[in-house]
Amino acid sequence: MADLLTFGAAILELTTPGRERLATTDRLEVAATGSAANAAVTAARIGSDATWLSKLPDTHLGRRAAAGIASHGVETEIRWTDEGRQELAFAERAGPPRGNARIVDRASSAIASATPDDLSLSAVGDPGMVFVDALLPTRSTTLADTTATFLAETGAAGAEAVLGLGRQEPSATVEATQNLLPAVDTLITAETGAAALGDRADPTETAHALAAEHDLETVVIARDERGGVVWHDRTVHERASPATETVDERGAFDAFCGGFLARRAAGATADTALEAGVASAALARTVPGPVPAITAAEVERCTASMAEPGMSE
Repeated sequence: MADLLTFGAAILELTTPGRERLATTDRLEVAATGSAANAAVTAARIGSDATWLSKLPDTHLGRRAAAGIASHGVETEIRWTDEGRQELAFAERAGPPRGNARIVDRASSAIASATPDDLSLSAVGDPGMVFVDALLPTRSTTLADTTATFLAETGAAGAEAVLGLGRQEPSATVEATQNLLPAVDTLITAETGAAALGDRADPTETAHALAAEHDLETVVIARDERGGVVWHDRTVHERASPATETVDERGAFDAFCGGFLARRAAGATADTALEAGVASAALARTVPGPVPAITAAEVERCTASMAEPGMSE
């Protein structure tokens, strides 16, 4: 039985080396990524039994995506199909004033047609926690229904249902988030995602309000390089991020989710899990590329160097 089961898309992300431009480069570096996949990768790399569930095209690109994610120790449960395409993304990295660029091609992706029958939930047993990201159900009406069914069925079997709302495209995901929240136990959100659900004076007040309004057991807010906040059992804990030299912010929020969930699945308290989430995100920002290739030893060293968390009622 998996400690953590994640359900989501796989993206083959092709990035120019260094700070080369997409328009002029003749080389691209390939990585298999995706919000749910990255959360599973992080959890597996720091010691959790993590499984990733998806639907992929039975092509060389689909097989490459699955192999890339499995290479990090993640168990994969894939519904292979002859219909649909492999999602792609193209990225270039640069400092100001040019900035970063990312082009996502998810048209006609295989996962958009995923139905409840494609999920093979019997093959993954009874996971303790399940995770989806809020962007997933926006890909198609079919996938919206499937995501809702996934959370309902795993929740009925006793799993803790977790929804991640990152900072990418919060306006496109807020309706999907609100539709899913009745079936969700834990919400992990970036500050911009939390603001899209209803802005408050500060993260502590926001966490309290979201928990009360949506009857959530736990609310976690990732504050990028400032750390994070968790509301659980009517108590808010805060954790500051260690000083970080950011190399690449891609994958940091996913790593935050994976670090937090890995520790919670292992029975850690919410404040200890927050510590692991903040450390995982900080470490992910030091890794080039969209995949949080961090280690358990690094997370332990990072958390040991962090200040004691704040707490408020």
